[in-house]
Amino acid sequence: MLGGDTLEQAPQTMTLSLDKDALRNLSHFKQAALVVARQRMLHLEQLSRSLFEVVIELKGPGTASASTEAPRVAAALLLPDLDRLANVVRYIIIIWLAWLALIYVNDIPGGAGLVSFAGALGIAIANMPQLPVSKLFMPAASSVLFAATLYIFVMPQLSSFMALGPLIFAATFVICYLYADPRQMLGRALGLAMFVVIASISNEQTYNFLSVANTAMMFPLIFLILVITAYIPVSPRPERAFLRLLGRYFRSSEYLMSTMRSNPANAATRLERWKKAFHERELATLPAKLGSWAPHLDNWALSGTSAAQVQTLVTRLQSLTYRMQQLLREGNTPQAPLLVQNLLTDFQAWHTGVQETFQRLSGNPASGEQQALRSRVTDTVNHMEQRIAETLNNTAAGQLSDRDEENFYRLLGAYRGVSEALVDYASSNSDIDWAQWREERFA
Repeated sequence: MLGGDTLEQAPQTMTLSLDKDALRNLSHFKQAALVVARQRMLHLEQLSRSLFEVVIELKGPGTASASTEAPRVAAALLLPDLDRLANVVRYIIIIWLAWLALIYVNDIPGGAGLVSFAGALGIAIANMPQLPVSKLFMPAASSVLFAATLYIFVMPQLSSFMALGPLIFAATFVICYLYADPRQMLGRALGLAMFVVIASISNEQTYNFLSVANTAMMFPLIFLILVITAYIPVSPRPERAFLRLLGRYFRSSEYLMSTMRSNPANAATRLERWKKAFHERELATLPAKLGSWAPHLDNWALSGTSAAQVQTLVTRLQSLTYRMQQLLREGNTPQAPLLVQNLLTDFQAWHTGVQETFQRLSGNPASGEQQALRSRVTDTVNHMEQRIAETLNNTAAGQLSDRDEENFYRLLGAYRGVSEALVDYASSNSDIDWAQWREERFA
């Protein structure tokens, strides 16, 4: 449909009814597996229908239904975002340096405009920490040169608004046309701002070359402030930022895994609930942040690491996030005491192993050895499945409800999903030379 093909048949609703006679001939374990598989297929049908309705609306008349199943990030009051706090710290330091320079340096170029432009550029840099300060040199220089040319050579020849109006329109059009790409938004803003500041259009128009010179001299000072604050509070190098976010991701995963091992009979304190909400937010948002840093990695300095390898790593981390979120949800579902009692030791062993894996990865992202991890995970999950099947089959009729068996199998599926996602991550990080990422080099 997106490619222009004509819709020949509307999707049909399928109930996927189960054959109860055939179902009774299966073991308890397989019955629960079949019921859960049916639920997931119905959920997939719902998502597919929502996508179909959205495409219908995009391609023509139609109404897309609002999805109520979209994953949501845990929200709580005073739940900090560490990256935003770091950006706020850097912005505050930028403003303070500009103010102190204005106060203590007599006749500083730009005057109060230095603080204004430092604040504007500081906000842009804080919101886009991936952007190196050096990327602003050329847009700023070309903007000053363009505005100065109009101010010195063109505007003195104008005598009325009938001539000034077309000039303003033409200058705005040229700047917006040359910097039309969304990635050039900062250059477009600089060009428009420089034209307004240098032109200084007023009813009593006067021209002075010193105003152009002062504005031009102001920008080296602003860039000096931005460069000084580049390493405050953390290094802006993309590979260092990537490693830092990766460590935070696995530390949050380790903490969330530790909360599942706590005694459910003990009520969580307010601090524990706050910490869990904070780490759930970290788990949900860090893969996207890693993805925003990935295109800015220096492939020349990090030879042997391709953009496709990094993107695969980020994609598998996102998959691990979904599996962890599923495990946290299923861990809160009520389980039959009989099953919990018989299989408590097996689940505790799995928790310990995965938590230790997360702990190693938080310190060294290359510590996940694919073959050893795959062998350990496969043995653990197979043993758990065998123990669950034995427990279900040895249970007397009526001792466990269908809901108990279904909930427990869904929990097992969540365990298997986390295990397989960890193995997938280990297979992708083994192709990256992490030692090279930690090497000191001149930016």
